[in-house]
Amino acid sequence: MAGTVRGVVEGLEAFTGKKISGTSQPNITLEDFKDIIMDAMELADVRAHDIKLPRTGDPSKTVEHPGYVPIWHLAEDETPFEVVTKGVVNFEVDDVLEILKFRARVRLNCKKREKVIKSVIWWRNGKPPRVVREELMKEEARKVAEAKRLSLPIPKSVFGTDDEIEALKSIANDPRQEQSVTLEENPSGAVNLMWPEEHETWYNQMLDYELSRFEVALLRMEYVVTMGLKVGKDGKVASRRRVRGCCAGGLWR
Repeated sequence: MAGTVRGVVEGLEAFTGKKISGTSQPNITLEDFKDIIMDAMELADVRAHDIKLPRTGDPSKTVEHPGYVPIWHLAEDETPFEVVTKGVVNFEVDDVLEILKFRARVRLNCKKREKVIKSVIWWRNGKPPRVVREELMKEEARKVAEAKRLSLPIPKSVFGTDDEIEALKSIANDPRQEQSVTLEENPSGAVNLMWPEEHETWYNQMLDYELSRFEVALLRMEYVVTMGLKVGKDGKVASRRRVRGCCAGGLWR
C-alpha cells in the first residue's frame, strides 16, 4: 500500500491531458484517477520485488506489549531476499481510494503503530545510548526536585563516577540470532538476523510520508485552479500579460 500511494503521487504529478480553462492543471476525472491507481498498484508490485529483503529471525513474544502482533514479510526458501506478494497482498482500487479518502485517520494510525514498533525494537535490541542517557538525567532531576521538596539530602549523580558506564548500559531482552549462510553471501559464513519490526517501521514511515505528499499534491492542484495559475515544467508561475489602455490612463492626458 505504501508503494501504491507513492505511485499515485507520481502519477498525479506526471499526468497530462486537457487543461482546466485558464490554468495549467490537467482535468483529472474519476476514471483517470482509477487508471492512475491501477498503474500505481502494478508499479508497487514490481518495486517490492526489487527491494532486497534481509533475513528475519524468529522473535520471542513480548510480555510488556500485550496484544502486539508483528507483521511478517514472507519470502520463499529458494528466494529468501525477495518478498512474496502474489496471494498475500490482495487489495483493489476501492481499497486504495478508501486509504486516500481517510488519509488523516490512516496517518494517525501509522504514528500510533510507530510508537509501538519503536518500543518493541528497544525491548528486543535495547534502547539507544542517547535515550538511556536522557532518561537517566530526567530521573535524577526528578529525584533532586523531590528531595528539595521534602527537605532531604540531595542525591548524588551517577555521572562522572565509576558507576556511569554500568548505569548507561542498555538492556537487550531478545538478543539477535545468527544464521549460517554461504561464503558468497557473507565472507564470515554467518549473518545477524533482523526482526520483523525493523522491516515494518520502514514501510510504516513510508506510508505516512507518501500520504503527506498526496495531501500536498491535492493542495497544490487546488491552489493552481483557484488562483488561475499557469505553472511551467520548471515549477515557476508564468507571468500574466499586462492589460494596456487602462481606464485611469486617460486622466493623465
